[in-house]
Amino acid sequence: MSNSPNHDVASVFELLSRSRCRYTACYFLQNQHTSIEQLSRQITAWEQECPPDAVSEAERHRVRTSLIHHHLPRLTEHGLLEYDRRSGDVTSTATFESMRDEIRRVRTLDDGPVPDEEPLDSVLYAEPLTEGSPTPSE
Repeated sequence: MSNSPNHDVASVFELLSRSRCRYTACYFLQNQHTSIEQLSRQITAWEQECPPDAVSEAERHRVRTSLIHHHLPRLTEHGLLEYDRRSGDVTSTATFESMRDEIRRVRTLDDGPVPDEEPLDSVLYAEPLTEGSPTPSE
């Protein structure tokens, strides 16, 4: 059952719920190969909403570290990317290509909030009324 397409899609959606995994996957919608340096610079720029050349080295290093220790291993474990720790090369895989439509769908959903059809009423949370409690009209 673990090889069923639904399981794969669910796994990828869960994986892409992490913003840096999602940003990494989105980067590979336009690229098949990159270096960890270039990837971390671009993700930092997206997070800070600035051009890649305006990214500070300290921030880029922080993102690079989280990619190396957390996000790239997860993406590699799911077979979406290959990461060579020695060279710093990151490459998309055939599995990534097979999941391209799902990743595009996630990117589309991440482009901003989708307004609800009808606004939700605000609800105030309060203690439940009990016997002897004053009612709002009292």
